[in-house]
Amino acid sequence: MQARPATLLPATPGATPVATLSAVFLLAVLTAGLALASVAQASDAKGAPGPAPADLLLLNGYVYTSDPRHSVAEAVAVNNGLISAVGSSAELKALQGPDTKVIDLGGRMLLPGLHDVHMHVFGIVEPDVCSLQSKAMSLEEMVPYLQECVRHYQYKPGAWMSVEMWDFSTGNQISKRLPSLRAALDAVSTDNPIILWGNDGHHGAVNSRALELAKDPQGQVVGMNAETMTKQFASIRDLVGLDENGEPNGELNEGARQLLGPPARRDPEVLGKLLPDIQRVLASNGITSIQDASLNPSFLPYLKNFENSGAMRFRMQVATRLVPEDFTDSLTGKIDIDQMMAIAEASRESFRDSVLVHPTAVKIYADGVLEGNPFADPPTLPNGAVLESYRQPRFHYDEKSGTVDVVGYVDTASPVCVEARANPERFSERPARDAFRAENGFHPSQCNISFGVMADPEPFIMEYVRRLDAAGFTIHIHAIGDRAVRAAVDALAQVVPPGSGNPKRHAIAHLQLVHPDDQKRIGEMGLYLAWTYAWMLTNPAYDMTVMPFIGDVTGPNGIYDPESYRMKNSYPVRSIMNAGGVTVAGSDAPVEDRSPRPFINMALGVTRQGTDGKVLNADETIDIHQMIAAYTINGARALKQEAITGSIEVGKKADMAVLDRNIVEMYDRGEGYEIAKTKVDLTFFEGELIYQRQ
Repeated sequence: MQARPATLLPATPGATPVATLSAVFLLAVLTAGLALASVAQASDAKGAPGPAPADLLLLNGYVYTSDPRHSVAEAVAVNNGLISAVGSSAELKALQGPDTKVIDLGGRMLLPGLHDVHMHVFGIVEPDVCSLQSKAMSLEEMVPYLQECVRHYQYKPGAWMSVEMWDFSTGNQISKRLPSLRAALDAVSTDNPIILWGNDGHHGAVNSRALELAKDPQGQVVGMNAETMTKQFASIRDLVGLDENGEPNGELNEGARQLLGPPARRDPEVLGKLLPDIQRVLASNGITSIQDASLNPSFLPYLKNFENSGAMRFRMQVATRLVPEDFTDSLTGKIDIDQMMAIAEASRESFRDSVLVHPTAVKIYADGVLEGNPFADPPTLPNGAVLESYRQPRFHYDEKSGTVDVVGYVDTASPVCVEARANPERFSERPARDAFRAENGFHPSQCNISFGVMADPEPFIMEYVRRLDAAGFTIHIHAIGDRAVRAAVDALAQVVPPGSGNPKRHAIAHLQLVHPDDQKRIGEMGLYLAWTYAWMLTNPAYDMTVMPFIGDVTGPNGIYDPESYRMKNSYPVRSIMNAGGVTVAGSDAPVEDRSPRPFINMALGVTRQGTDGKVLNADETIDIHQMIAAYTINGARALKQEAITGSIEVGKKADMAVLDRNIVEMYDRGEGYEIAKTKVDLTFFEGELIYQRQ
């Protein structure tokens, strides 16, 4: 985009540009609601009153305003934490007084402070715990790494060993000595229960000692084993990886992890002390407004104390997460929504007078995730809720290279599979299973048909959405698979009629696979879509955990067949935006990476290019202006603060970030992928410099 001549920009979108500097300053005063008499006036040589000197001047920059016209200016003036003028450097120099702080941007790009509307903020700084740090490791590499944690942390006998940031989707190659995650973790310890927390928040892995601690619905310790998986735990079969003998192989996902009674993954007492460090991470990324997309109310007192201390320098909407299982009567199975509503309303009320923290949203989980495990035998299926049943791939594992290939698929509609599903007891003994595999080339459990699992029950979601909307909450729904997305849209359609404008800013996050019919419906409803663009790339190792389970990948185009349903409808950002959906940005940090990494997200949003040079559905890329809007003005709208943030306009809060390069010009030169290297040089919050890159 060509830089436009710098002008003095109006406070109201679409208004005529203001002609004089004094008029701009008066408008700023009026917009901010300040009394004119309280503003110190400068005087010209004739004694006529003029605008007051600025507290801060940013000059000689490329000021990308994020206003409706993508206007570009050169300079910004700040008074009392508010933007008081936007225009050319020559014009705004008139506002320089003896106490004005002046920063020469030297041509650098200035953006509004960024808005990350889907993160888990207490996870973006690593505490002092055993962590795999999202490093891809084979099981043989993982064992000595974890043994070093045992030596370092000196876990007491019988105490839980809780391990953070396990990369569940890359690495994890098996060996003859370690054929499963369970075997690997048993090699670390058989005395201490061990749990690996997936870096996505959904996957887990445990050892044999941990499996022994599983409690049935009545609270009795019965352990997870081949027998209890067919009885007490039959209902969670799709959340547990099983080996060829029906024994748990160590993979334990979603709510199944809690049945073992592990310690809470995030301790508010420990993590609450990290808020100053968390704030530094946000500022170093140019982020001044966030939404914590799934926060337990136990963290709220730490946020209140941080704000009350006067040290808080970011704005925050909280999407409170209350787990339905915690409010379910063990005898009747009824979920006490009244109690859930009371807690959410009490949390909101406790921050009624807060300026920076607003627990005005609530999180719902429609499903889990779309990654399976091709290294398991039989393969562990994904658990995200899908419209068409998961395929049952037949994988070949090359131990030398540590890679898998799809050599075919099980025909689950074949007579042999129909018979196997009808008579599962036939395979209760190993000889029968071995005979079946020898005759058919696959394990009998691969005849099973799965559509994934809804995390929160659909009837509950429908009622909870109605109740939350009526109480004035913003609803934020996690939906990954296309069936889960449809369930989320169905629920929100009760309260967001097409063409209503979605006044409460209800949103869906992630949307990894979306049916075309639902793309259209989402647009008509004007829903907000919190996309994590850093996931929108080709990554063969990761994609092998997803693509083969959704469609046939044995054709000539392999896992990246451009005509396949999975490719055409994978993260359909542009399609939904063109239909009327509002595109925003959510890093989901610390998922995959603790850093919010906004510029990696931007780079992949505009290119969708993997390190192999391939592109994940180029038709769904968006341009740099749409990408910046997602992080700025659209994000502000999602958080209901567009009146005060999201653009560099007169009267708004002076939340801004200075970049070390011009990402618009890079995009225009065809260097969109290089945007990932962008660094933040300076970050301002209400005109205060809160970060400076060294």
